[in-house]
Formats: sequence, C-alpha cells, structure tokens
Amino acid sequence: IRKAIGATPKSIVWMVLQESIFITTISGYMGMFAGILFLSSLGNKLEEDFYITDPYVDFNTALFATIMLIIFGGIAGFIPARRAAKIKPIEALNDK
Repeated sequence: IRKAIGATPKSIVWMVLQESIFITTISGYMGMFAGILFLSSLGNKLEEDFYITDPYVDFNTALFATIMLIIFGGIAGFIPARRAAKIKPIEALNDK
C-alpha cells in the first residue's frame, strides 16, 4: 500500500528490514532471558546429576550471540523486503 501512495523501493526495503531486525532483537533478548532463568533454576539439579558446578552464561558469549542473531535476522528479512519493494502498486491493492 505504501508503494501505491508513492513510497520508493528503498524506503520499503528499509522499513521491512527495520521490522525484521526489531522483531529479531526483541525475540533474542526474551530467549536469552528465558535461557538464563532456566539455567539458574536448574543449577542445583545439574550439579547433582551431571557434576556441573556453578552454571552461568558468559557476558561476551551472550553479546556475541545477540549480535549474530541481529545480523542473521537482518539477512533473513532482506529477501521479503526485496520482494515487497518489487510489487507493482496495482498488484498490492488487488484483493485476492
């Protein structure tokens, strides 16, 4: 619809990429938080069963994983962004 009212293909690609990166970032932080909570709740059980003492998540590892998640989220969002930018305005408004 944005293309039908005059948006450029570049602005459409940028909008879809921003949405993709935003969703990936929020989901990544939620997953990291859930994983840390899960790891801390299993701390005593891991020590008893698997002899893993003091389970923790290294800050550098978490930061690297988050950065890679954001990068790959942007790459994964690029294909639909390019496809959305190539749609003709009349096709976007056509109701199927």
